[in-house]
Amino acid sequence: MKVKEEETKIYVLPKLQFLEILNMNNITDDNVDEVFQSAFICINDFKGGFYHNPIFISSHHNVLNLFFDDIEKDLDIFSTNHLETKVFSKEDAKKIINFLEQHYNIKSLLIYCAGGISRSGAVGQFACSFLNANKEHFNNENPHIFPNVRVLRMLNDEITK
Repeated sequence: MKVKEEETKIYVLPKLQFLEILNMNNITDDNVDEVFQSAFICINDFKGGFYHNPIFISSHHNVLNLFFDDIEKDLDIFSTNHLETKVFSKEDAKKIINFLEQHYNIKSLLIYCAGGISRSGAVGQFACSFLNANKEHFNNENPHIFPNVRVLRMLNDEITK
């Protein structure tokens, strides 16, 4: 088991609040690589509108961009009301786990999705366990989350393989 140098603080945020934090700290697509001991998991809607467009466009060592919708059904891609949607997949779970393994000793992890409740809540809850973060601090900082059951289940299933 890896030994952590320092506890990771994990914050689950809605996209607009995430943008505010970036602006307050002058973090942009041009300098996010220079943000010391921080990593970002950005969960974007699969298609359409503001919540589809990623904040970080370029590839960065400390940013993981994912595209999936807040759905709990076991389908890959399906259409409803003329909108294409994508559920969380095993590949998404593997990407998150690999990213967390690469950033095991980070000081802060910021995770966003559109509302900062379900998708990012599940990833945050999983990251808290995976990174051996302080659960009390996580719960105090993120009382608003209601984790997506499918996302959390798939992440936990993938780690047990």
